[in-house]
Amino acid sequence: MAHALAELGHDLRLVGKSDRSGSWPGYRLSGAGPLGGRAQTAAFALSSLAAVARDRPDHVISTHVNFGPVAQLAKRFFGTPFTLVAHGIDVHQGLPKTTLAALRDADRIIAVSSWTRDRVLDLGGIEPRNVSLLPNTIDETRFTVAPASDALRRKYGIVPGDRVVLTVARLDHRERYKGYDRIIEALPSIRRECGPVKFLIVGKGEDQSRVATLARERGVNDAVSFAGFVPDEALADHYRLADVFAMPSTGEGFGIVFLEAMSCGTPVIGGNRDGSVDALDRGGLGMLVEPMNVEAISAAVCCLLNKQGPEWWFDRPALHNAVVRKYGQDAFRERLRQALPF
Repeated sequence: MAHALAELGHDLRLVGKSDRSGSWPGYRLSGAGPLGGRAQTAAFALSSLAAVARDRPDHVISTHVNFGPVAQLAKRFFGTPFTLVAHGIDVHQGLPKTTLAALRDADRIIAVSSWTRDRVLDLGGIEPRNVSLLPNTIDETRFTVAPASDALRRKYGIVPGDRVVLTVARLDHRERYKGYDRIIEALPSIRRECGPVKFLIVGKGEDQSRVATLARERGVNDAVSFAGFVPDEALADHYRLADVFAMPSTGEGFGIVFLEAMSCGTPVIGGNRDGSVDALDRGGLGMLVEPMNVEAISAAVCCLLNKQGPEWWFDRPALHNAVVRKYGQDAFRERLRQALPF
């Protein structure tokens, strides 16, 4: 968003909760970190208000609704209009009263998907015309089509004849909605139908032990690999390693990982209940599946492994080009220009 705003000619002042003070190409960055915990949150709120008092901007954008109350204070003290960005599960009926009040007072709310927009409007007291849809974007220069890494194949024990299903997700009990355990439930059926298939999970967290136990119980522990944390610079190579990217989630606000996978030319499967629907362009860019139905997940994975679907889904450069046209940075910048009230 910052890149797009700069390219649209706006002068930026940036405040980051987790950043140290410094600069971001051409702009001052006021950072609050790293203090940790509530102290860092308080420092970020104070830094944000101080920046508004000092610079008197024409508009404030908070990229998380949790800091809506800070933006609302800036409006109250200095008359500065503000926009909030809603991502998905951050918007729910149990929001604190102060956050809900900020959402209702916002001059504009940006929702990253239709599912997220519906969640915002379900809160009540928010005018539909004040909620703009702005899907996430992709760094198409980093997530590109390239040959799979032989070193990664060796690292994960992938031998000729193996096909790879990939999920990228934190292994956290709060994120089980992403559906990685249901892929393991489906894996025995997938392997019976499609032959040697490996399931590679990129991400770490306390839920890994439970998932590993589930793999042993289902008799597929030899087919499941846990990559753990993968740094950003190595992520594209993991997408390129996969024949199918699958994340049958039920609570995804959008799913940037789908765009990353497709930008690397890997066909994708997503759930049909959440923001994944937008990321997959309602089934135009990838396969949507009932995310709680293990048989449906198995059938969908086998379908893509057997290249059943639009021919261009399995042409890596064509898939890359399609997702860039739909969700690349040029498209994002134009949607952002239309979404903002200034």
